[in-house]
Amino acid sequence: CGVISLMLAQRFPAAKVLAIDIHGPSVQQAGENFGRSSWAARLQAEACSLQELAQRQPPAAYDLIVSNPPYFSNALLPPDNSKKLARHTGKLTFGELAGGVAGLLKPDGLFALILPSGSQEAFEQEALRQGLHKLRELAVVPVSGRPPNRFMTEWSFTPGEVDFDRLSIRNENNEYSREYVQMTSAFYVALKL
Repeated sequence: CGVISLMLAQRFPAAKVLAIDIHGPSVQQAGENFGRSSWAARLQAEACSLQELAQRQPPAAYDLIVSNPPYFSNALLPPDNSKKLARHTGKLTFGELAGGVAGLLKPDGLFALILPSGSQEAFEQEALRQGLHKLRELAVVPVSGRPPNRFMTEWSFTPGEVDFDRLSIRNENNEYSREYVQMTSAFYVALKL
């Protein structure tokens, strides 16, 4: 639906954002959402794979690449083809993701990624093969006291010490945590402190 691209356009007023997806209806919905936004002139949605983009774009074209990629590799495939495309790595392996990013990212650029727990180690191996180094890792916990179910990471060609952090979305009372509300308040007007 383009929500990540909309958030990037809101957060970075000078950015031009290209959103890609191989699922045509998702691209169409994103384009419609972009057109209704205050940032329509800086947003573009295109039905394209990362592999196709990497082949036609000049190398080192992007300052920032953000990805919420397909992440299941050996799981039972759902009957719904849309969910299969969105969630399973059959069309974009971690090796292809890391390789595409390494080709498209500027030497001083950043790559931001979100993956479910259990997938980050497999991606990290592929990233290191492409010369990408993890700079930050945020473990996302659905409810305080539980293990993380997502990891948000930031990558660069320049190695450095990794900054580790943790975020609980909800507290023990199942209310949004103060940290989550502070992090997202600019995007969700219904979440006020």
